[in-house]
Amino acid sequence: MLEHLKNMMCLKTIDKDIAENRFEIALQKLNTLIKEDFRPSVTYLKRGKLCKKLLMSDDAYSDFTYIIEHCADKKAAYFERAFLNFEISNFYQAILDVDKILKQNENNFDLQKIKLLSMIYSKQDRAAIEYLNHIFNNSKYRIIQFLFNETAKVLAQDEYSRGLKLLEIVESIDKDNPIKLLKEATIYGYVGNEKMQEQILAKIDNVFPKYFVSHFRFNDMYKEKDLLEVSFLLELSIFDKHGMFKYPLKVLEGYKNHLEGHITDSKTCFEDAIKMNPTKPEAYILLAQTLQLMSGYDNPELKKAAENNYKIAEEIFLKENLPHKAEDMRRQIKHLNSSLSLR
Repeated sequence: MLEHLKNMMCLKTIDKDIAENRFEIALQKLNTLIKEDFRPSVTYLKRGKLCKKLLMSDDAYSDFTYIIEHCADKKAAYFERAFLNFEISNFYQAILDVDKILKQNENNFDLQKIKLLSMIYSKQDRAAIEYLNHIFNNSKYRIIQFLFNETAKVLAQDEYSRGLKLLEIVESIDKDNPIKLLKEATIYGYVGNEKMQEQILAKIDNVFPKYFVSHFRFNDMYKEKDLLEVSFLLELSIFDKHGMFKYPLKVLEGYKNHLEGHITDSKTCFEDAIKMNPTKPEAYILLAQTLQLMSGYDNPELKKAAENNYKIAEEIFLKENLPHKAEDMRRQIKHLNSSLSLR
């Protein structure tokens, strides 16, 4: 009994030793407790984590594995060994360890992330993309945002090959993504490959206009849009060196304000967009829908302003020989007036 109390007191002092950087003393105490077979699931875990902290990876791995093979409570050891396997680039084993824990805690994002990055770095691209879609519910821009964030982390550690691998996955999900190309060019600049850097930067000038136009589809406030997509498209303004896309970027700014609930700011953006290019229909439609929202259908002045903007958009569609879209504007006006009359 006395020996047990002595060991308990010793175990309690180990965390303080580690916190105060007395690593050698903490390690000696843990070795003593392990020799006495005192609470092995606790002592082996503490020693493994300390060894990992001291970059003694083989010793840490051995301690975590001992718990997994001999102790009843294995979860924490699997967790630690999964992260260690990832850190030492033992990606296939990291995935196996993560899968053991995810059976009990399938929504743990830290573990999902280790599994996902292990798939990417072990070149299991198809499986990685399927898993990305599973984690982020097929939201392309959430996936891209995650991959860009991870790219920034590995570049901060000078791990350029991993950065390029992450950007390769971005390319497979969103081809010719300008921000991806810019990050790729930056990496080649870091490693001193100026020729590749210049080639990619030249490609951006060619890709950006087509990419932006193909993604700009915002002309209805009431169809569900992804705020991340709008925010991403706004980031592309850094590539508009000659101000060719001021109008659509102002429309997107208004759309973002609307999604974030800044309705008055949204209205101002759409009015500014109309001044920039009065021959395009999108800003008129979005301004009309914003005014309609602001009026609540029972403010005659705002309702009339909304109707006028729908009519202007209708005229533009007729000039562009798009009768089906002009008809849609007439339906919007009819809906606006019918809703008013019901009050």
